[in-house]
Amino acid sequence: MAQPAIQQGQLFAKNIMRLIANKPMKKFKYNDKGSMATIGRNKAVVDMGSLKFSGFLAWFVWMFIHLMALVGFRNRVVVFFNWTYNYINFDKAARLIIRPFDKLIK
Repeated sequence: MAQPAIQQGQLFAKNIMRLIANKPMKKFKYNDKGSMATIGRNKAVVDMGSLKFSGFLAWFVWMFIHLMALVGFRNRVVVFFNWTYNYINFDKAARLIIRPFDKLIK
């Protein structure tokens, strides 16, 4: 749901500027850029119009697009190294927060 919000925010800012300049506002028209999702280690799905694929290539495309969406070169590098470290070490430490289970003894 991020894409519609981003596009609406951009149009909203432009429409405010148009309103200040006494110009007519433009209607919102959503531009569907497609969908992507990771579904496991080295696996993802990509659906961008007529282009649909899955597997390692889709996972790599997902990773690249999400890195490029980050603001600033330093943030991209830090996230990339964090992902690389987690990939190499199979690190899943921050994914679940659970409490200890006390087994009932009878």
